[in-house]
Amino acid sequence: MTARARESGVLLHITSLPSGRVEEEAYRFVDWLVAAGQSWWQLLPLHPPDALGSPYASRSAFAGHVGLLAPPGSPLFDDGTGDEGAPRGRWVDEWVDFADGDERRAQTRFQREWRALKRYANERGIRLIGDIPLYVSGDSCDVATHPHLFDRSVIAGAAPSLNHPEGQRWGMPVFDWPTHAADGFTWWLERLERDLELCDLLRIDHFRGLVHFWQLALDERNPANGSWGEGPGRAFFDAIRGRFGGLPLIVEDLGFITPDVVALREDIGVPGMDVVARAADADWRTDSVLYTSTHDSETLAGWWQRWGRENQPQLAAGAASTDDEYRALLLNILEVENDLVIIPAQDLLGLGNEARMNRPGTVGAHNWQWRLERQLTTDEARRLASLTRIAEREGPRVAHER
Repeated sequence: MTARARESGVLLHITSLPSGRVEEEAYRFVDWLVAAGQSWWQLLPLHPPDALGSPYASRSAFAGHVGLLAPPGSPLFDDGTGDEGAPRGRWVDEWVDFADGDERRAQTRFQREWRALKRYANERGIRLIGDIPLYVSGDSCDVATHPHLFDRSVIAGAAPSLNHPEGQRWGMPVFDWPTHAADGFTWWLERLERDLELCDLLRIDHFRGLVHFWQLALDERNPANGSWGEGPGRAFFDAIRGRFGGLPLIVEDLGFITPDVVALREDIGVPGMDVVARAADADWRTDSVLYTSTHDSETLAGWWQRWGRENQPQLAAGAASTDDEYRALLLNILEVENDLVIIPAQDLLGLGNEARMNRPGTVGAHNWQWRLERQLTTDEARRLASLTRIAEREGPRVAHER
């Protein structure tokens, strides 16, 4: 990661904006981040979600989700005609052949509208953090087009852990890592290159699966009855460094983490993650990115009310009153040594668990649906800017008027 100093940012997916699209609200949110003294905007995966709305089980690891774009009639709508700014790469033809509809035009729209938003943000000192799920859906274009890169004899899951003692059955196909390694990890390098066109820094989900991954027999319903498979390890990251000259990554190293996973992360020198709303203590690693919560966890306020206030009262040290408690909590978190702190929008607003984005292991309309009811206000930007300033976290160096 190439943080410029101690910085902070906000996690808010496009679908959580009031309109849920790349419209004026998205540009106004960039302006809000600048006014709030923030340096990063973190998003969830930008690829087409599954039928349940999850962006972590996409039918393409490359194609943009055109449902995020401005609707016809919007001043930001791009009709997708012409070749200027169109996406490049073999994935485009693969997706056009696989998907229904005029996907070449749709992907040209996505490329131009998204790149315009990214350019607007970057010019104002705001950088984007993207999100890479480790796995892709079994009915994806990627599996259909490159079947030799996947082991279809087993499916992916997660081993039993403290947060999920029963384990998890995800159901996606696992990678045939020896085949990827023999090909120099070409498909993966193309995947990362694609997402680095869309964002400035990438979070790789389920880092431990790149060391050892949990696999289940196709008909196994009990996720505890799995076994460990061998991931690509250091060779994977050597290939990334060779292609990009560095590792523009954050790795998600939460859950059941063994010493070999820790050793690899330290060896490659990239930050992992710590999450306040999942922690039993406040002993966070200074070389991690600290999140107040994530899309998969309780909100900070929900965790604080349920567990944190009683068990970690020191996190609100300095509160002048009960009303000031949550402000003190955010300030104490921002004052940690970690180079980067990310605060989901729900936590900025002090929302409880009714505002969770996802509850892992559950299916239903309660997941992936949370949305701001209104744009964040100037007063809210001032309050966050004040906390950021007190915590001595450097904000954007460049600000433009639109």
